[in-house]
Amino acid sequence: MTDADVIIIGAGIAGLKAAADLKEKGVSTLILEARSRIGGRIFTEYSEITNNHYDLGASWFHSTMENPVFDKFVNEWYKPINAKYDDSNIGIILNTETGSFPKDCNVGPIVDEMKYFVSKLDKDDTVQNSVVKYLKIKGNLLTSDEKKYASALFKFAELMGGCRWDMISSKFAYGPFTGRDAFNTIGYDKVLDKIYPLNENEKNIKLNTVVKSIEKLSGKSDKTILKITTKNGEEFTSKFVIVTIPLSLLKLSVENPNAEGAIIFKPELPEAITKKFSKTHFTTLGKVIVEFDEVFWPSNDKFLILSTPDDSEIDETKEYSITKFDDYSNSEDVKAFEFPCLVSNFNVVRGIPALMFLLPSQAMKQIESSSNPKEYGFQLIKPIIEKISENSNIPKPKLVLTTNWGNDPYSRGAITANAPGDVLVNDALIDGFGDIRFAGEGTIYQGHCCAHGAYLSGEREAKIILEKLGEL
Repeated sequence: MTDADVIIIGAGIAGLKAAADLKEKGVSTLILEARSRIGGRIFTEYSEITNNHYDLGASWFHSTMENPVFDKFVNEWYKPINAKYDDSNIGIILNTETGSFPKDCNVGPIVDEMKYFVSKLDKDDTVQNSVVKYLKIKGNLLTSDEKKYASALFKFAELMGGCRWDMISSKFAYGPFTGRDAFNTIGYDKVLDKIYPLNENEKNIKLNTVVKSIEKLSGKSDKTILKITTKNGEEFTSKFVIVTIPLSLLKLSVENPNAEGAIIFKPELPEAITKKFSKTHFTTLGKVIVEFDEVFWPSNDKFLILSTPDDSEIDETKEYSITKFDDYSNSEDVKAFEFPCLVSNFNVVRGIPALMFLLPSQAMKQIESSSNPKEYGFQLIKPIIEKISENSNIPKPKLVLTTNWGNDPYSRGAITANAPGDVLVNDALIDGFGDIRFAGEGTIYQGHCCAHGAYLSGEREAKIILEKLGEL
């Protein structure tokens, strides 16, 4: 007799979707969650200071032409008004005298051509080197400003890839267009409420439960029984396990199995899985959110903040070295306009006098490691707010929030990412390890790195288990 038919490690959207689908077919489940809350990298915080909510994790529905979570959100669970496309009026901000591109410098078509060029390269390289390769071929047809500012706009890939352009893969920097992005205006916790209502399923979730090992035991009639042991010494058994921890933690089973959040597998994970660990990476995206008493900035839906162009970074006579992924130990701290970021105007999308900054890894590591992340974070983005608002005397915010995904031992980052030569997905994780299955945003192609990808991976694993149990 097992404690449950299926034990799920992690109460993020992948685990919750798997549990919901299994429950619907009468399969017993138990979710073991390390944190004191559900949601994983979905986390909606409600401010006691301003009475507003803010998503510190997922905020958008991405790729809405193939996003089943978005479809359910606007058509079944809530109303279309609760999701807002925020792409009708985008401001591009540079630290130049005009705050934008030079006059008659239209770089959009050039960047589109760069994307096409990069997609046809025979060998994967860094984003930086791929841009330089393009300039070597097409540079004689471009002005100095076009080279400089098109490269700066293409460099916005640092935000999608999480790390600096001398670290990230150009092959995966810009994927195919699969639909517009829509902002969730009422909070991503409302999505979780519909997938797996906590008030109906509380008895099937154990919070503050850190899993340390998963062991395959011999069962009756050659049926494997899985034993899960927690950090506190509790033991649970099941017929199947779905592991939904981030890839950053899964890799620790090989790299540092005694680390907080790591899981020891007995027997060890097969080589088919572990040999691809070196070709998958994880990095930190994060947010700084500032709310003010009133709005003093323009009415754009959002702003794309570009790095200040640097001719020394696009020298067509050079091939630049590949820097170790997510390693800034030999780099000086970045300042405003030395990294790209996206700024969501909450006055437009939600009617709140607030701005949300989405920042790449290096900036977030500086914030997370500071003695006062909120103050450091605000000071880091303050020059950007001044540039956006054309106001050098901005008021003090009444609320500042910063994220901590990189320092959180149960995430150790925010998204799956790619260095040159990486695989997008470790296919062996989809194949699984017998009755030990894997789900999460990094284990799937459709919706890769996104909340709906995690949702679909949970759906996939539930279906596989139901088929094995003869329930489908």
